[in-house]
Amino acid sequence: MSAPALLYPNPSAAPVAGRARRSGAASAPIAGPAVIRAVRAEDGESLLRLCREHAGRTSSERAPFGPGRGDASDLVEALFDPPVRVWAWIAEADGEAIGYAGAVAGCSLLERGNYFQLESLYARAHPQAQEIERRLFLQALRMARTLGCLNLQWRLPASQAARIEAQLPAVAVRTDSVHYVLPLAAQDGAAHDA
Repeated sequence: MSAPALLYPNPSAAPVAGRARRSGAASAPIAGPAVIRAVRAEDGESLLRLCREHAGRTSSERAPFGPGRGDASDLVEALFDPPVRVWAWIAEADGEAIGYAGAVAGCSLLERGNYFQLESLYARAHPQAQEIERRLFLQALRMARTLGCLNLQWRLPASQAARIEAQLPAVAVRTDSVHYVLPLAAQDGAAHDA
């Protein structure tokens, strides 16, 4: 397992998120009002700070998921150790991290193929926040295509859906489904039959 960014004495030697499965086209920075690029190990503090802000702004929607882990070792491992299981991008403006997106890949038994799930997308209040969100989304879409996924999926809280829906490509289809969450930490290690 890779150590958190703070343990890398030489940031240039630190791994880049998903390097094992990225092509140059999918991980190249996207130019514009902010730089959008793949998360690197030295981005750890900035990424976690953005994640905490995002979680704080969506705390009522996130409550069923339970509390986050105190350390980031699972996230660091998923971002940097093969097999890569999480892809993340960060947006920077004037040297400050102002947004991020993260996604995971999975395989559908019913469609018999891989999908890419946008797990989180967040930009701080900024004059270009909507554009930054759009470009982070496009980075995830680019990676889904690079990985040969059947589709890009994104589950969001109903409170955010109306704002985002107008920004999505016309081919995006809203599905009616219910998302259940069973927080395993809440079981306190007791065996429960499902």
